[in-house]
Amino acid sequence: MVLCNFSNTDYHLEWYNGNWKGLKDFLSNNGLDGIELLLHGNEAVEDIPKDIVKGLHLSYFPTWLEFYNGDDRYELDFPSEASLHQTFGGTDKYAIHNRFKRDFEIAKKLEAEYMVFHVGHVTTKDAFTFEFEYNNSDVLDKTVEIVNQTFTGSDDVMLLFENLWWPGLTLLDKKALDDFMSQIDYANKGVMLDLSHLLITNSELRTLEEGVRYILDTLETLGDSIHWIKGIHINSTLAYNYLKEDHTALYDDYTKASDYDKFGIIYKHISSLDAHIPFMDKGLNRIIEKVQPRYQMIEVVGKDKSVWEGYVIEQLRIMNDI
Repeated sequence: MVLCNFSNTDYHLEWYNGNWKGLKDFLSNNGLDGIELLLHGNEAVEDIPKDIVKGLHLSYFPTWLEFYNGDDRYELDFPSEASLHQTFGGTDKYAIHNRFKRDFEIAKKLEAEYMVFHVGHVTTKDAFTFEFEYNNSDVLDKTVEIVNQTFTGSDDVMLLFENLWWPGLTLLDKKALDDFMSQIDYANKGVMLDLSHLLITNSELRTLEEGVRYILDTLETLGDSIHWIKGIHINSTLAYNYLKEDHTALYDDYTKASDYDKFGIIYKHISSLDAHIPFMDKGLNRIIEKVQPRYQMIEVVGKDKSVWEGYVIEQLRIMNDI
């Protein structure tokens, strides 16, 4: 099944004059089976045609571990109750549970086949410095707790865990992956392999050809645990130069900026790491052949409709080996 990403924000819907039919026509004209939907805070899903929604991108909190643990250091990122409400929808850790419970109900309402849960954590400062006081196990253990207390009852919708380059599920450790999956009580589960996120775990990659070899080597290291991978987020990034830079001064700028400007600084920083552009190397098909995923999801970001559609079409051309 070949999909692409799309959100229900007014910004994206206006690309098609606020009408889902325009998106459906684009999908049909390009042989796509549907979308992975990103809610982006908009819970109004009544008008979304269920037949195109194959996956649901669950809420994503880049920074949450200190807050969840009751560690006062969370106040560095969330200095007020208002900031907690804005991010999590509440002032105690169960606000996180409630958000995922809401998303779970929406997934069932839309009759999605799968949901995607990001497994990672990074404080804002560490996103610039890459110096962490927490490790993969810290993040994985608390993720297990959240998932097992949140996704209960029916398991009709597959729950796929997405890798990140921050501490959490990196897919660089077979034992960590197997231990994590074994602790998840939700039976209908797997992994959504994000190619860009895996590429960022290696700061020495200069070309996509090198990236293909690195991804294939990583998959080989996973051995039989590759069976957990049910889908692939198809995209790429080459952040070699940016990863080699010292971003300490940029973090200082961030701390002094207004709330409005802070968003622009962090957005540009993350986009410089994780560009979400097409994977323009035919070695991509070797990765797809190796994994044999149920879902091939083109996840690209464009500044406007023309760029986004062009990215999707270019990615399909590579996938079809044209």
